[in-house]
Amino acid sequence: MRPYPSELEERIEHRGRVLLLRPIRAADAARHRRFLARVSPEDLRSRFLAAVHDLPEPDRAHFTHIDYEREMAFIAQATEGAEAGEILGVARECDGPAEDVAEFAVLVRSDLKRQGLGTLLMRKLIRYCREHGTRELWGSVLAENAAMMHLAEKLGFRVRRRELNVVEVALDLQTAQAAD
Repeated sequence: MRPYPSELEERIEHRGRVLLLRPIRAADAARHRRFLARVSPEDLRSRFLAAVHDLPEPDRAHFTHIDYEREMAFIAQATEGAEAGEILGVARECDGPAEDVAEFAVLVRSDLKRQGLGTLLMRKLIRYCREHGTRELWGSVLAENAAMMHLAEKLGFRVRRRELNVVEVALDLQTAQAAD
């Protein structure tokens, strides 16, 4: 397994505060639990496409114990103040059977939605995927999740398929403009 890719860490200024965007790591397990505790049941349903009351420990462990060869998860972490060290949002990708295609998911703490964190994390994820030879990034979004549908459209994703209440969006990373 590839070691923690510290070269992917970056500090950025966002809305008057300094954030650390970095890959998630196993040591973030407790932070990730606290993060999920601050996500509303409705936002969890939007992320997992089903009602989620409590994730079993093996599922929670999977979110922080990742194989950097096959997947990546970037967190936005507060660096100062009372929330220093806390996870504010996460965007992840997981390679599919075809190594040049990856599925994405993004989740921002409920009290921080509509402040650009999802956009920030998705742009970092898109850059990473593009640099690592991913041809296509796709994800499933609840049709009622207008904010995520808007974000996907803003980043250049196109609707590929609609089934019942789920929309599959995809971004061709070879032809789409850079997300910066």
